[in-house]
Amino acid sequence: MLRHPSAKHRGSAITIFSIALIGLAVTGCVSAQEGQYRDAGTCESFGAPFGSRAYTNCMLEQQARRDNAQRDSLERMRLTQEVARNAQEMTDRARLDRCRRDPDRRECRP
Repeated sequence: MLRHPSAKHRGSAITIFSIALIGLAVTGCVSAQEGQYRDAGTCESFGAPFGSRAYTNCMLEQQARRDNAQRDSLERMRLTQEVARNAQEMTDRARLDRCRRDPDRRECRP
C-alpha cells in the first residue's frame, strides 16, 4: 500500500536535499592556497612578472573571478532551495484542499 509521507518527513527530506546541495558545492571548491598557486601560474603565463603592477592586477582579477563564481554558485543553490520550498508548500496546500473536499480520503487519515 502506498502511503504519503507526513509533513514531518517532507521537512526532513528538504533538509537532507539542502545539505546534499551544500556538500556538492563544497566538494567543488579548492583551498585558498591551491587557488592562489594556480592564479600565480596563470598570471605568469600571461607574461606578468612576479611583483609587477600587472601581476598584482592579474591576481586581483583572478580573485574577483573566483569570488564571482562562488557567489553565483551560492545564488543558484539558494534559488534551488527556494523552488523546492515553494513546490513543497504548493503540494501541502493541494493536499489540504483535497482533504477539505473529501475528508475520507486515505491521504487525509492520521
